[in-house]
Amino acid sequence: MYQCYYCEQLFESKEKLYEHVEIHSDIEKNREIMSRKKRAGKKS
Repeated sequence: MYQCYYCEQLFESKEKLYEHVEIHSDIEKNREIMSRKKRAGKKS
């Protein structure tokens, strides 16, 4: 069994875990982009 380190969900294979973790990494990227946009907007 493999466990997601973001939400602790369990998976039977590494492949399923990697597919799942991609969802979290996409969310993190989007959060970072949005926070950068907000910071840039406040400066101008």
